[in-house]
Amino acid sequence: MEEYFNGLLKEVDQRMATTAPGMDGKEVIGVCREMVSYLKGKNRELKEYALAHPFAGDAKEILYFKYYKPALTGRLLYYYRVYQIESGCPACLRVAEPYYRKAMERAERMMERYLPFYQYYHSGATYRDSYYFLRAKGELSPESGSFVLDEEAEFSTGYDILAARLISVEMLLVHLSRRMERAAQGTETEAVPEKEHRWTNTKIAAILLVYGIHVTGSVDEGNAEIGELAALFEKHFHVDLGNVYHAFGRLRGQQNPTAFLDEMKERLLKKMRDMDSR
Repeated sequence: MEEYFNGLLKEVDQRMATTAPGMDGKEVIGVCREMVSYLKGKNRELKEYALAHPFAGDAKEILYFKYYKPALTGRLLYYYRVYQIESGCPACLRVAEPYYRKAMERAERMMERYLPFYQYYHSGATYRDSYYFLRAKGELSPESGSFVLDEEAEFSTGYDILAARLISVEMLLVHLSRRMERAAQGTETEAVPEKEHRWTNTKIAAILLVYGIHVTGSVDEGNAEIGELAALFEKHFHVDLGNVYHAFGRLRGQQNPTAFLDEMKERLLKKMRDMDSR
């Protein structure tokens, strides 16, 4: 199933990349409507494949409900939520920015509400997997919602839906940061064109810088959110950082997660030593 899922997710992400420019323009509602329909079909394909290939033990079932299903369902929920938000967005740019900010605050509250589960999910921990991601336990998650009323409940642990919702919130925060930035730009006079600068290191290196700026409270007295900082970085250095929250979660499990920052420190110290020796 892993090979099948990886192929399916690659196809989905390629489609998302193709439609990404439309998510920042006036056609965002149409793009979301198209992607919701597309992702419903892909979620259905994944479910049908799983039904045709029964899980060979608890480990395979956990893998499906912990990673495979939430990855696709999270993308579906993301586009649906963006569709809802953009459909109600005021046309006036002066009003649009606070509208997006309120939507971002709601998304952040959702993340905070389920922070322990979010941290568990992204930490690589497994000690609660049998509770969260096996159907046999017969429990409901706090975010099962309407899924308990339809046939999806028969193919869900409840917590796979919560994982999907949190994935969608991660993506939504990035989108809202970009929309807020565009709304703010629309209220300003056109600036003199400046030379473009492009990020030429890895995306992980950029994400480490963004998080470093955030945790040290270096912008807006520490009130700037991760998504806002990421959007600024993307804008000024012409790079797509993707899902920074997910990338940072994966980074935490690496042997040396701060390698780029360590290298930066060493090079700065060397630069100072070289200057002193002249």
